[in-house]
Amino acid sequence: MKTAERLKLLKEVVATSFMLASEKSAQSGISFSYKSYPVDIAESDESAGFKAWHFDVTVKELGYGEHTIQQFRFPRPNNIDAKNMEYHVLIEVIASLTQGALLTWFEVGKILNTDKEMQKEIIDEATQSNFTTNE
Repeated sequence: MKTAERLKLLKEVVATSFMLASEKSAQSGISFSYKSYPVDIAESDESAGFKAWHFDVTVKELGYGEHTIQQFRFPRPNNIDAKNMEYHVLIEVIASLTQGALLTWFEVGKILNTDKEMQKEIIDEATQSNFTTNE
């Protein structure tokens, strides 16, 4: 599979992931988006000729507007074209977001494992409400 094909597939995965995350958060008035773009430092800057790639994760919350909550910055070596660079950036971003989510759940699990009162509150809430894991 050529780089252009891999990149197209990866972009579809990232776009679909952000769309689904936004759909699942819509009830809370929250939506997520991202921008993936090359950066070339201006000629007037002392580091002229430096190239990079940025990936911005933004959240939009009703009543608060849009905010960038994470910006991933990657230097772009001279020996890599834009398609290869974006492909590698997207792979790194997916890995970082996955790691963040997994570590968060791991830490929450450790807290739940030792906090009996929180366990009881969660069980009580789940049995009293229309609790589903699809939301």
